[in-house]
Amino acid sequence: MKRKMIVPLLFVITAVWLGEIRLTAQQAPPDTILFNGKLVTMNEHGINGNLGTIAQAIAIRGDSIVAVGSDAQIRALAGPNTKSMDLKGRMVTPGMAATHDHPMDWDPLNPYIIRKVVNDNMHIERFLWEEPPEQQVQMLPRLLEEAVQKAKPGQWIRISMLYGKEYKGRNIIQGSFGRQLTKQMLDMTAPNNPVILRAGFVGVIVNQKAIEETKKWYSNWGFTDFSLIEAVAAEKTGVCSTCYREVEQDVLYSPETFKEIVGLGTSWWAGYGLTTNGSALYTAGALNAYNALDREGRMDIRIPWSWLGSAVGNEIFKNPYFLAAMNVIWKRGSDYLWNVGVWPASSGSDCTTLPGTSPQVKQNEAKCNFDPATEQGNRQAFYNSMKAGNRFSAAHTGGDKDIDYILELIEQGSKDSGMTPDQIRAKRHVYDHLAISPRPDQIPRIKNLGMMLGGWDMYIYEGRAQTVLKNYGEEAAQWVVPRKNILDAGVRQSVEIDRPFGYTDLTFFTILHAGITRKDQEGNINAPQQAISREVMLKSATLSGGYYALREDKMGSLEPGRFADLVVLDRDYLTIPVDDIAKIRVLMTMLGGKVVHLVPSLGREIGMQPTGSQITLGGPAAQW
Repeated sequence: MKRKMIVPLLFVITAVWLGEIRLTAQQAPPDTILFNGKLVTMNEHGINGNLGTIAQAIAIRGDSIVAVGSDAQIRALAGPNTKSMDLKGRMVTPGMAATHDHPMDWDPLNPYIIRKVVNDNMHIERFLWEEPPEQQVQMLPRLLEEAVQKAKPGQWIRISMLYGKEYKGRNIIQGSFGRQLTKQMLDMTAPNNPVILRAGFVGVIVNQKAIEETKKWYSNWGFTDFSLIEAVAAEKTGVCSTCYREVEQDVLYSPETFKEIVGLGTSWWAGYGLTTNGSALYTAGALNAYNALDREGRMDIRIPWSWLGSAVGNEIFKNPYFLAAMNVIWKRGSDYLWNVGVWPASSGSDCTTLPGTSPQVKQNEAKCNFDPATEQGNRQAFYNSMKAGNRFSAAHTGGDKDIDYILELIEQGSKDSGMTPDQIRAKRHVYDHLAISPRPDQIPRIKNLGMMLGGWDMYIYEGRAQTVLKNYGEEAAQWVVPRKNILDAGVRQSVEIDRPFGYTDLTFFTILHAGITRKDQEGNINAPQQAISREVMLKSATLSGGYYALREDKMGSLEPGRFADLVVLDRDYLTIPVDDIAKIRVLMTMLGGKVVHLVPSLGREIGMQPTGSQITLGGPAAQW
């Protein structure tokens, strides 16, 4: 009995002693101390639900954590100018990380931001927001007429039809594009004004004048391959999925205006507790905007970005100089903007090996984009990228069949380059979404390659897992973001957003709740066998973000030497009823030791001015 007790006792003494060494060896007092809290450190990095040490206090100097420990240990470090904040028992976690999102796509759908930055002298912006979706479709023609009357000849008109605070109505609004609402209608109503009509997620209609203006802008650069510009390629109907990117980010908004939009956006996303928001950057406008913000020191989140191959076409992946350049920029950049990989060629489509519940399902299924029979050059581009040693990241994927092809290309390209298995694993290739993948038999292959995965729990929340169940049966439902299978195999997984939260009541904790419960917004529970614990989900949303971004030595945990990226919550994520997790509010977000989001109630407690776009622009958090 005595022998069994010695080891734990020595562990405790050693831990305290090491803590004292770490705390007393500082050359200057910390700038900030947070104490009397419940700090979830994530200092245990395994692929499991172990969240590591739960501490009481943290000391910060500059942009980094200098010590974590008990209240007595940390408060003893305070100097005369140290700012000390009493957390009054609140929970603190590492900053949240969304590893697949498109903030530059969603910020123009945020009415709070657009109304701050844009006025009618610049161009006409209008929103249909809280009206029922059917009513929005009926209201649109009159709203467009009023906008045309207000606009000067040649002035852009942009109207957004949003899905309301509950994020519902997508099928009705997006389904009206090309049916009730058409390019012909826009052309007739606004023959002298470029018009872009945008749904509350993807989905766009542009009129002929907008297409001409877009073509003109690219032509001024000598650009001629308009098959790469979706708005121009869709000229016949004017209906496209994501052509808002080129139209808005390159043509409609001036560089200065777009920079201000996404700059306020970085602060807005920080209000959800995000300190990291990974994305492919799709346009020159997005690259320029974030680059300028970074150089000006105005980034309120960190953006590990991926290079998008489809923006320039597959031919460039035949150029060894370009492929080498991708390796040069990999992992390089600032602390706020750095490259984490390449998304070569196309997305993975929704093609699956499953038979479908009816012949019609398979008839409607998309063709695989990486099938050897494809003619777009996707396979060659992907293979060349892997052979050159690029890291695959940020890609949209759908069904398991294209994942077979993608894994094959990673294996073959890497082998042909002469890379060893350890060198391949060191790349930490990753694919995102997991709409109907991976299959159970694909997971060992993924693990052997040293890959990690994203995870698109919004797919479940929106009810799309129910569609998969209807079309492909129960087996397919088990493959929709199969987090438990992935966890059990020891493969690291992260958390995505990929939705425009700014005009909704949804938060990052909406996503975490969906991953834990597998519950959609109508209350349906989808493949509950794939549910994971709240601890695993939180670890995926924090620590795994550091691994995805290839900076796990600086991000994702509350450890000395890491960036002081952290979040203060209004309730205890670990002990509240599981259905209350979706109701959690972020009271404060700190990025590199700087408070970038602070709600009024906590601001009054700690004697600091409330801050952040969600506060200053009058979002819901301004009332907290």
